[in-house]
Amino acid sequence: MKKIIELKRVVITGLGMVTSLGLDVPNSWNAMLAGESGIDLITQWGDLDELKDEFKLPEDLPMIAGEVKGFNIKDIIKQRKQGFSKDDLKQVKYMDSFTQFAHAAALEAIADSNVRLDDGEVNPDRVGVIIGSGLGGPQTWESEFKRFLRGKKVSPFLIPRLIPNLAAGNVSISFKAKGANACLATACASGAHAIGEAFQRVQLGKEDAIACGGTEASITLLTIAGFHALKALSSEYQTPQSASRPFDINRNGFVMAEGSGILILEELEHALGRGAKIYAEVIGFAMTGDASHITDPDIYGAIRCIKLALEDAEISPEEVDLINPHATSTPKGDINEAKAIKEVFGVEKDKPLITANKSQLGHSLGAVGGIEAISCVLSICNNKVPPILNLEQVDQECQGLNYVREQAKQARIDIALSNSFGFGGTNATLIFRKYS
Repeated sequence: MKKIIELKRVVITGLGMVTSLGLDVPNSWNAMLAGESGIDLITQWGDLDELKDEFKLPEDLPMIAGEVKGFNIKDIIKQRKQGFSKDDLKQVKYMDSFTQFAHAAALEAIADSNVRLDDGEVNPDRVGVIIGSGLGGPQTWESEFKRFLRGKKVSPFLIPRLIPNLAAGNVSISFKAKGANACLATACASGAHAIGEAFQRVQLGKEDAIACGGTEASITLLTIAGFHALKALSSEYQTPQSASRPFDINRNGFVMAEGSGILILEELEHALGRGAKIYAEVIGFAMTGDASHITDPDIYGAIRCIKLALEDAEISPEEVDLINPHATSTPKGDINEAKAIKEVFGVEKDKPLITANKSQLGHSLGAVGGIEAISCVLSICNNKVPPILNLEQVDQECQGLNYVREQAKQARIDIALSNSFGFGGTNATLIFRKYS
């Protein structure tokens, strides 16, 4: 006997964000609309000149990033968690920074959604947590390895701090959510894939609500040296703020960043039943593989991913008002994505508008799918689109698209699409719609 499943509608009822421009959604979003940049010289390593001398680092090693500033997880737990106890603060010793960022963003999203698992209104068995991370805890790896080489004992918290699924695990424990508890590690598509997986699980009725998104804390000396060796990072720039320049003729690589973006996805009737506010609806998701090269993107993988997401959402390309592309500011990647967008949506059209959050925030790897999904949702809610910074001269091969440049744009946004592409040829596309 065949099992017939009626797909549920999935809406977004909570948002949480930690970025280089703010420790919450309002501050991050307002700074983005104001055209600010969160990219600057790295501060967490102390004197950068002394560091280069001590370790004989290459002179062209980029010492810039989109750092999260002024962050203290214990203060955030005290402010955001209802009924927090000393046990909540004790859990911090198990957390690498990537877990702390996810925890902070999740606390904001949970409070925003007003999902309560302790009053009988919501069944904890039907609430899940799916949070992606590309690297997990490289900060813990590096610091503990240095201790080990100096003959000191390795911390018993080494493994709990560094493994990628501990962001989801810690949020699940704190939230008392007993549904799906998972991590997707698909490089820079991790956060988007986590949202897509959550979307499909709620669609199928497996959970009533899921906290989902991505997190990353990858600003370490070895990680930056590794990406620099791949020639992936921007290393020629007049100021740190000018280094990330998606689609610009003078772009030369991405800028490392950190942070987290967490959304609460909820089945529509469940959300209405408890009187939740609704930001937007998730209507489409797709993921594809290039099957060509681990770092060199293939245009057909991106084209197929976008088309499959449109098919899943049951909409035409003409209905999309905004695209938040992956747009890392790498020479090949931006051309590849621009061509894919033109292939699907055409050229020289009034819409879709094109933004690029990495020009302001940097590239937070596994977190970026969550952060850019929130940006899409906020554009839908506010009918405003953040600008692409540093787009002074569009690369000839990227021309033909309607880029939002110089300042934020007021425009009616009913449907927004977000792309995330990762090493290994892994692709994700998410589509969001104004709720009605």
